[in-house]
Amino acid sequence: MSFSDGEKYFIENVYTQRYLFQDGPKIKGDRGSEGGWLASSGFESPKCVGADANYYNRACWRFLPQGDDKYLIENIETERYLFQDGPKIKGERGDEGGWLARSGFEAPKCVGADADYYNRAYWKIEPQGDKYLIVNVETERYLFQDGPEIKGKRGDEGGWLASSGFEAPRCIGTDVSYYDRAYWKILKQPH
Repeated sequence: MSFSDGEKYFIENVYTQRYLFQDGPKIKGDRGSEGGWLASSGFESPKCVGADANYYNRACWRFLPQGDDKYLIENIETERYLFQDGPKIKGERGDEGGWLARSGFEAPKCVGADADYYNRAYWKIEPQGDKYLIVNVETERYLFQDGPEIKGKRGDEGGWLASSGFEAPRCIGTDVSYYDRAYWKILKQPH
């Protein structure tokens, strides 16, 4: 599948049925003006989570081709790039043994950054039959969805923040697709 620049997509986790979703404000100023993605840069980039619905168009993404089969994945509402924090995987896939701190390694988060710092906003899309692995080029980590499957209809959770009564689970980067949680559907949306 080819992803056209400017087309709008939902990125839905196969296991949880949640949409990749961008929290936080729209970027201000030029790309890179936030100076980084960590709080130490003066601005902590907002997290990416898995939401049960497309609240305020924050689950809409576009794929911006960058050559060599890599993409920037940009949130349409916030104009932030999907970005992978944390170290490159070491050893074989699966050596980290899980994604939670109790496994001995807590998987790094995915955030929305205003620019591509250190090539961490570049992704490759690897077809796996009717689903995809979304792989960070720099860290070699898979985009991964933590948390429960959605229950009921889309939108029943009422939002993505804890104030809605349910805090949407985080998106992280893992070394393997534990429990098939790194498989995604990429669903083209009408304009």
